Amino acid sequence: MGKPFPLATLRALPSIEEVMSQLVGKRITLGVTGSIAAYKAADLVSQLVKYGAEVQVVMTKGATQFITPMTLQVLSRRPVAFDLWAEGANSIPGHIEIADSSDLLLVAPLTAHVMAEFAHGLAPDLLTSVYLATRGPVLLCPAMNGKMYEHAATQANLKTLRSRGHAIVEPAEGMLACGYEGNGKLAPVEEIVSRVLSILG
Repeated sequence: MGKPFPLATLRALPSIEEVMSQLVGKRITLGVTGSIAAYKAADLVSQLVKYGAEVQVVMTKGATQFITPMTLQVLSRRPVAFDLWAEGANSIPGHIEIADSSDLLLVAPLTAHVMAEFAHGLAPDLLTSVYLATRGPVLLCPAMNGKMYEHAATQANLKTLRSRGHAIVEPAEGMLACGYEGNGKLAPVEEIVSRVLSILG
């Protein structure tokens, strides 16, 4: 059996009243990548919106195989962005417009593939282009098979991203979708929201 998540170590989430002044008017870009944990993005969006944040979801093509853009559009109350070639309504390229208007880039879940693209400055799609254009805080929440997470390449990429000042929410231990037990599950939504509050609050 995997180790239970140490809930006692988490800072208790404040009430909506306590948090509204911190997140009302805050713009969060939520990147969702192609992990089975993408379904948890629905709960994450709901929590952030409940606390008053404006959430712009940016999905990779892989993410749309696990959860539909329409689901996240309804929950965020904003159109979901996933096409690099669908430019904004004005002369500013869409990825630049998203990056410039965001107070926080949050990527949850973050796959090993997209993590590697971030670390090496590759920008083949909308989310990676938004990342390169972002100058504000970045919060990354990896989720993948435990063996992939522990691989030297993944750990080197994490070290690179940390060296840029990005915050990382470590994955949790437990039974993974592949059937293995290990360290690779997306961190609980409550922990991710708590880190968002600590950054934007």
